[in-house]
Amino acid sequence: MNSTIRPSGRRAGTGLIGLTLLALLAAACGGGSTSSSSAAVSGLSKVSSIANEVPSDIRSKGAIQVATDATYAPNEYIDPSDGQIKGWDIDLAHAVSTVLGMPFVISNADFATIVPDLGTRYDISFSSFTPNAEREMTVDFVTYYQAGESWIIKKGGPKITMASDLCGHTVAVETGTVEESDAWGFIGKKPDGSAISGDTNNCAAAGKPDITVHSFVKQTEADTDLLSGRSDVGWSDQPVAYYQNKLNPDLSVSGSPCSVAPYGVAVAKNSGLIKPLTDAIKYLIDNGYYTKILKNWKVQAGAIKSSDVALNNNNTVGSSCVPTY
Repeated sequence: MNSTIRPSGRRAGTGLIGLTLLALLAAACGGGSTSSSSAAVSGLSKVSSIANEVPSDIRSKGAIQVATDATYAPNEYIDPSDGQIKGWDIDLAHAVSTVLGMPFVISNADFATIVPDLGTRYDISFSSFTPNAEREMTVDFVTYYQAGESWIIKKGGPKITMASDLCGHTVAVETGTVEESDAWGFIGKKPDGSAISGDTNNCAAAGKPDITVHSFVKQTEADTDLLSGRSDVGWSDQPVAYYQNKLNPDLSVSGSPCSVAPYGVAVAKNSGLIKPLTDAIKYLIDNGYYTKILKNWKVQAGAIKSSDVALNNNNTVGSSCVPTY
């Protein structure tokens, strides 16, 4: 494939629990064998009509710089068996790279730093981004998937079927995610703890204690917080929560996914890469490669049609996890 993986030297997970989780992950992925994109996209090659859409100033750089936060299995993670970044999001990036006939240099980055670095350090990001109005003020998104938010608990933990069930509990989230904003937003605050003007603390209004939010730079650290018992609930995207359930029988997904919304490839604002990325993703969907990649990782529930590939689509499907804030 026309891609280069550049691990940043960061390693997912800390302590015994984190290492155990990664060992389970490696076993579940067969040491990386199921994460190879070559089997899922056999026969895929450069599509000249789409490759020619890449602006000359970008092509002259020789490679497209791609950021990902590789702590979000099965979407993107570091395989402990070889230190390489893998996942279905990464396989899709490989496939897009092939269609464009241009190498992708994929680097590991902390999630909260990716958007500020787009357009300078990085050209694009495949990192399970949910487009929203705030993010769209500084970057654009090309839709390629959809997923909801899910809660995950340990055996014997609190049953969570709606956000109000979180009141009085400690919730582990990754910094900069929609889940972090939602956890704070439910109690009328921003992630920095300051009050949202004119908003309601829904826990206090119901006569319940506030949600305690534990935020972590890496999703793997949030997972460890839940497994260690320091938090009662983990809150992450649907594919990630269900994958954690698969890896660890002591964990289970609680309730149904809510706030189902698109994932988008993050791109520097008004980038010339928007059209080639859009057309490459549509090509992969229309020609079956996209479905093969998702089925290879058993995440096809979030598949979209090529007609749904769009710019800055932040429409939520079904019920929202929390009231507007």
